[in-house]
Amino acid sequence: MSPRAVLFDIYGTLLSSAAGELHPDPALRDLIATAHAASPHPFPEIDIREIHAALHPELAPDEVEALAVVHERKANPVTPMPGAAETLRQLAAKGIPLGLISNAQFYTVPILEEVLGATLTELGIDPDLCCFSYLERRAKPDPYLFEIVRDKLARRGIPAAEVLYIGNDVRNDIDPASASGFRTALFAGDPTSLRLRGRGLDASGADQVIHDLREIFTG
Repeated sequence: MSPRAVLFDIYGTLLSSAAGELHPDPALRDLIATAHAASPHPFPEIDIREIHAALHPELAPDEVEALAVVHERKANPVTPMPGAAETLRQLAAKGIPLGLISNAQFYTVPILEEVLGATLTELGIDPDLCCFSYLERRAKPDPYLFEIVRDKLARRGIPAAEVLYIGNDVRNDIDPASASGFRTALFAGDPTSLRLRGRGLDASGADQVIHDLREIFTG
């Protein structure tokens, strides 16, 4: 059965990236750890602008954002995953609602748009079906992010069982998406980004494994 909506992770799925395995400088790491410890959530998230602002109180907000972007580009360069823009556009052309559920920061969407060469709207992604960790202060694998989008789709008459979520990480993507009732596809096309967390492909828990995003049309 073809999905009635398709949701994507960003880092490691639409963008080839080392995100999730970075080791920030000690000052950033310590402030992030302190913020996480103060959170009531099991998988807390921060807004990186607040961390940079605390380290550089002399900077104006726009300067803090610029610094954060420079740091991100240096620490985590990204490239488009093969077929990413093509896949999004083809799904959108079929009238399939598209969204994003990702551990992300304020610069993630602008970087995604720059790398894929189009805005979210031009790619067919519905901003209302996007959920980002820095806005919710909760990170994957917290099912909360998935439940937000699940409930929005349900209000449109699209049940979770007819939604496909695609991600590269069995713990952060496949497990919580499955727990939220979504069908799942593990993207295993980029060995650098694939996160099996000690499992094998056949034990990933995903409904299907794809090695190219364009397999969605034939999977």
